[in-house]
Order: sequence, then structure tokens, then C-alpha cells
Amino acid sequence: MTDHLTDQQQADIHNPTDWSDYDFLEFECFVSKVHIEGFTYAAENYGPEFETPELQAIADDLGALRALYVENEPKVDAWYEQVGGERACDLHNAHIDEERRRREDACLFGIRCTDGHVLTYNTEGYRDRHSSYLLENAGKGWRVPDVLVRREVPGGEWVDDRPATTTP
Repeated sequence: MTDHLTDQQQADIHNPTDWSDYDFLEFECFVSKVHIEGFTYAAENYGPEFETPELQAIADDLGALRALYVENEPKVDAWYEQVGGERACDLHNAHIDEERRRREDACLFGIRCTDGHVLTYNTEGYRDRHSSYLLENAGKGWRVPDVLVRREVPGGEWVDDRPATTTP
């Protein structure tokens, strides 16, 4: 299975809806969760995070989401048959990677660890508390904070904020 698909592979997903490819694959992931967990549990814990405002509004309303699911779930099944199981799995996994990248890019606060890896956080306070926790537990197998970092815009470059310490 591939982790990242080329632009050409992504263009050939055979999206059966008029939604963006991202939104279709987000819905496909949700359908997959519904098949495993049931509709209510999947909606409450793994609801789709669409990029289109109209679909976001539907996802925020359990009744509207159920109607969207009932109407479009057969399209996902037909799509799966058309592209084949291996290709569907590759596209599903690539979408999960894309969603994770978007979520991490949205974070404006981070910790650059001594191994160079950057842990990302939504808030400065949570970043600072977690940095202190990691430093207090150094030597227990966790990454070790080196520098607290921030960025001005989502996906922007990290800049040093201050050295990591045990007190925020």
C-alpha cells in the first residue's frame, strides 16, 4: 500500500459525487467507520470533517447526516467495486494522511525535541504544560523537549519561542 499518491493517482479516484475529492474520501472514511461501529457511535466519535461549508453544516446535524449517509452510502459501495479493494484502501489511507497533515498544519504551537521532531499543539498553554510533563519524565522513553516553537500562520515555518523548561 502506498502512503502518498501522486497527483495523477489522486486525480483518478472516480469520485461519484459532485463533492470535492477530499470531501468524498472523508465521507468514505465515515462510511467505513459506520460499517464497523454503527451509525450513531461513528457519528458521535468519528464524524466527517468536510471542507465544504454546506457539508460541514450537514455533519453538525445528526438527522441531516443520517439522511446524507442513507442517500450516498450506495455510491461508496459502487465506487469501491469500481476502483477495487486495493485501490480503495490506498485512497483511504492517503486521505487519512492528508487529514492528519491538515490537522497538524493548523496547529500554531509546537515543541522541537532533541531528536528534531516537532510535536504540534492547538494552544500555547497545552504545549507548555506538556513540555513540562515531558521534561519532568525525562529518561522514561518519551521524547525530550528542547525548544518551544510557534508559527504565525497555519502550515507556516516554525520559529523559536523560548527554551523548554519545567515551568511554563
